[in-house]
Amino acid sequence: MAGHQNHYDILGVGFSADFKEIKKAYYRQVKVCHPDLYGGSRVKEEEFKILVMAFDVLSDPDKRKKYDLASGIGQDPNKPVDWTILDEDSIMDSPADDTLEEIIVGNEPPEDSTLATLFLDLARTEVFMAFREGKTYFRSRQFQNAFHYFRKAVDASPGNILYRYYLGKTLLAFGNFAEARTQFNMGLNIGARRMPPQRLQRFRDELDAMSEKQNPRWKKFVDFLGGKKLVPEFIDSEESTIKETNRAIARLLSEKQKQAGNDRKLLK
Repeated sequence: MAGHQNHYDILGVGFSADFKEIKKAYYRQVKVCHPDLYGGSRVKEEEFKILVMAFDVLSDPDKRKKYDLASGIGQDPNKPVDWTILDEDSIMDSPADDTLEEIIVGNEPPEDSTLATLFLDLARTEVFMAFREGKTYFRSRQFQNAFHYFRKAVDASPGNILYRYYLGKTLLAFGNFAEARTQFNMGLNIGARRMPPQRLQRFRDELDAMSEKQNPRWKKFVDFLGGKKLVPEFIDSEESTIKETNRAIARLLSEKQKQAGNDRKLLK
């Protein structure tokens, strides 16, 4: 894999490849460059990390769009780039929280994982893959397909806040306000029990927007009594997000191992 190759070259797919093609190409490449097949070769390990990065970006519609814009892929050179389409805050309280929630909660990451190694065994991350596919459909406004995958992800991982957010948003697209409200409220309840608690301002904004649309007079009355509380913006670079995520993963796995040790002591 040459260093100048773009993510599409690395996976061996075209610029218009859909999610299924990208996933199939990733599995195919894993079989020929996984470091375990070469006695833990450092060279193959680096190749594999590059492959993982390419798959991570291209399998996520938001990351892929940003990558394509930054790389000029598929863009008209005479047309100004509209970066505002990517100006979306994190769903949870920080970008690192989003990354952890998507990959960790409801999946079974290998021990000693970091962000760079979480894709080592995708057989353990089937829920994550369902979510990525649902997100791809959601961004292309194929809401019926998106609902199928988000419902599957939530059923498999009911404690995942991010999955519930996107299921709620899809239900809003169908006009099912009651069920969407249920998903957003359940997400808030899960977040309140986290350590530290998640404030989830995006969830509150969605509930406020629904209240205003369904009962504008009541919304004005609530705002008059106190209004909504704003959460300060989280500005985070990609590098700091990765570092924060790796620390959080290490802490999460350490706590999991400690709890397992305590459970074994109780059984003795």
